[in-house]
Amino acid sequence: MVIIASAHRESPEPDSISDIYIDESSQTKNRFLLIGGIIIKANLVSSANERLAAARVPELPHGEMKWGKVSGAKLSAYKRYVDCFFDAEEFKGAHFHSLIVDTRLLDHARFNSGSKEIGFNKEIYQLARKMAIIYPAGIFHLYPDYRDTNQHPDDLRNILNYGRHKERDGRKWPFRRCQFRDSSKTPLLQLVDILLGAVAYGKNEHHKQPGASQHKLELGRHIMRRAGVRDLSKDTSKTGKFTIWHRLLR
Repeated sequence: MVIIASAHRESPEPDSISDIYIDESSQTKNRFLLIGGIIIKANLVSSANERLAAARVPELPHGEMKWGKVSGAKLSAYKRYVDCFFDAEEFKGAHFHSLIVDTRLLDHARFNSGSKEIGFNKEIYQLARKMAIIYPAGIFHLYPDYRDTNQHPDDLRNILNYGRHKERDGRKWPFRRCQFRDSSKTPLLQLVDILLGAVAYGKNEHHKQPGASQHKLELGRHIMRRAGVRDLSKDTSKTGKFTIWHRLLR
């Protein structure tokens, strides 16, 4: 693999840097694997975090917010939290992108050296590649949610940059940083978890299971309504505030 030498990198303009926060949902025991991410200008992250913190009060001033914790007592706070993404000035230029993979079509033995981790990283690569394409002037800091893996994030960063170089992207090292983040300390990762959880809840038809949470169903419908998504079997547009992409495996 040819990697562009770091000596040739130039310091980017601060306004050109965007943070990408990536999380996954339904990785095991479900037909559909989902990966999603929020892209937001790095210089807006601090104020976005403050807006999210304010939206939690009074019900949930502390603790990690995530799809798995949605309940009736917390529902109002969760709705306010996700509404920040759609309404708050700090999120005006922020977008959510997601991809869906039918796990029945995955062949790790044939394509991923038998490793689910390699296969998983390939999907993160595909989502990050999409963002690089649709934001052609951006420079990116990539922050996946921390997970126990033998795959080093720097390797993913190098592969992404090599891919952009191979596709004749004019930017030198558009992916400047790739570091795991702890979701319990990262409000934007918590927001990704909730938005993606809503898509997964519908796509994997958890709402049809016995004992399904009506509060998650209500929150999921609220998010899909705000996102303008009516049919989870179809792709949305490639660009926009909230996108869904069913990836065709080759």
